[in-house]
Amino acid sequence: MKIYSLLLSTLLFVGCSDSGTNVSNTLTKAYPLHKDIIVTVFWVGEEADVDNGNIANLASAWDNNWLESYGGVDTPDARSGYHPTVFIPKENPFYFALPYNDFDADGKKKVDSNSTIPWDILSDNPYYSSCKNRWIKITKGSQVVYAQWEDVGPFGEDDTAYVFGASNPKNSTNAKAGLDVSPAVRDYLGLSDVDSVNWEFVDASNVPDGIWKERITYSNVNWDARYKPDVNTSWQWQLSGEINSNYAVDLYDIDLFESNTSLIQSLQKSGKKVICYFSAGSYEEWRADASSFDADILGKDLDGWEGERWLDIRSDKIRPIMQERLDLAEQKGCDGVEPDNMDNYSNDTGFNLTAEHQLSFNKFIANEARKRGLSVGLKNDISQMQALEPYFDFSVNEQCHKYSECSEMKIFTKVDKPVFNAEYAEEYINAPESMCKESQSVNIRTLILPLSLDDSFRYSCD
Repeated sequence: MKIYSLLLSTLLFVGCSDSGTNVSNTLTKAYPLHKDIIVTVFWVGEEADVDNGNIANLASAWDNNWLESYGGVDTPDARSGYHPTVFIPKENPFYFALPYNDFDADGKKKVDSNSTIPWDILSDNPYYSSCKNRWIKITKGSQVVYAQWEDVGPFGEDDTAYVFGASNPKNSTNAKAGLDVSPAVRDYLGLSDVDSVNWEFVDASNVPDGIWKERITYSNVNWDARYKPDVNTSWQWQLSGEINSNYAVDLYDIDLFESNTSLIQSLQKSGKKVICYFSAGSYEEWRADASSFDADILGKDLDGWEGERWLDIRSDKIRPIMQERLDLAEQKGCDGVEPDNMDNYSNDTGFNLTAEHQLSFNKFIANEARKRGLSVGLKNDISQMQALEPYFDFSVNEQCHKYSECSEMKIFTKVDKPVFNAEYAEEYINAPESMCKESQSVNIRTLILPLSLDDSFRYSCD
């Protein structure tokens, strides 16, 4: 009978995110070496049975859809190299679990995480954790392998003295196992089902090239149930006129104020997701809540858009209005939101806005959307995409081909987040083939549309 470790993967914990991926890891330091630690084997998609305490590993401690995120069952038996024979994993097959989680059972950051985790980084992102995707070095005799932290276990989630210190594991089950490793790690080191290894944390900058870096895991904490489109999601964007619901696409992006609940529900019943558009960075005089905006927060007119003015995003007066708009999106049943005009600081607004003001405002919008279970898209703001990617689930861009900016979009596409792009230029309307070929090569979902977004014409590169 094989002995495998029991994981906490069915608990709805928020897990731990990589300090070496979405937040740059600038520290290089030595960490305690844990010697002769009992190691057991576990895998993504492991079914519940007596050997694992009747707990299935379809979910991890921080990813409710771990099996889907990984791409399938990481079976320990039918292998091709260091992955299953039937599919190539979408995430790193070299993964492990340790008995610590920097979030509690309510999904809140543990109050002592800053003093506990040697590399912990303060973040206002409620979905950021300092552990998920973190690297360790594992040795068995002369063999050395590197792997990423992707679950919590074995048999514990608060053994700080062992994980970050020099103590032995508190766990007394499965020969006092203190580390779980994937089949790929097992095979690389030639481990038996229950074995012993040495391990230590290592900063991402010190992880050498090797087979363990062929497919690095970048995914963030994924314990909530909000809609998250992937790079292959097809879409339609229409913000004016009677909505044409006949396109065979995965997602519709429509106006929050102009779309009633029955339309949203009708689209959803036909199998489509609905993203609701509103402007977060500008005032529009025709909106139902226009009277909520005080005159002192209204700036210059948006060039080419009559009745629309930039907002002073530094003002605390704006945030309650945006929270009410997000409440409306939740009440109407939108699957997500597209907040527009998220790049005030790079425009002539009439206010002295900085990049830091914009980051603060955009993070606020994203966090408030996610609190309501809404997917949220980053509109344009290309220069801040790297910093904002962890907070947003997709990107909506205008004319990245026209302005030669499409290469920047890989910040989203490389982590399986879609980029929805619209082009308006006549040159593309008349001859779309070359542009569409380029768009497909960089995995961007491009539509050629009228600037009014009224569905008077539409050409999809898909």
